[in-house]
Amino acid sequence: MKQLKYIASVTLLSSVLFTSCLKSDGDIDTEKPVIVLNAPEEGAKLEAGESIHFDMDLSDNIALGSYDIDIHSAEGHSHTHSVAVKHDDHDHDHDHDDEENAHRKSFKYKNSWDDIYGQRNAHIHHHEIVIDKEAKRGEYHFVVKVLDKAGNQAMEYRTVNIVNPGEGDHDHDHQH
Repeated sequence: MKQLKYIASVTLLSSVLFTSCLKSDGDIDTEKPVIVLNAPEEGAKLEAGESIHFDMDLSDNIALGSYDIDIHSAEGHSHTHSVAVKHDDHDHDHDHDDEENAHRKSFKYKNSWDDIYGQRNAHIHHHEIVIDKEAKRGEYHFVVKVLDKAGNQAMEYRTVNIVNPGEGDHDHDHQH
């Protein structure tokens, strides 16, 4: 009987200690990370054969986990933009269906980074992504996904255009 009381006491004490160590529901991270995508901008003209100027600021209330970039053709689908997009009053109708472009393959890129793991704030700036010089010209989706350490996800979308060499935006002014 003493042994039964001892086992019951140890079990009760263990369960009390175990549950007191668990975080309360108020401590669970349910807040998504915040993405400020500085570049490329909505509607950016990115040159085939050149690197993409990528710049963003990330933050999370607890800790960031990882981010990935997915670039793919915009043909046949759309994404819900997380930012309001205001278009200029100029013509957006570009004829990318010329014979030369018809033989090109769509550019695809996907990569993940975890060098931000555990940080609350991170500034990301690089030119690692190079567009194939033979990439099909036209509209592409530039998608950034960020996970925090708890698994909460935030996404940011841009529609960008891959254009011929010499026709791109050259508006960032810093040394590489």
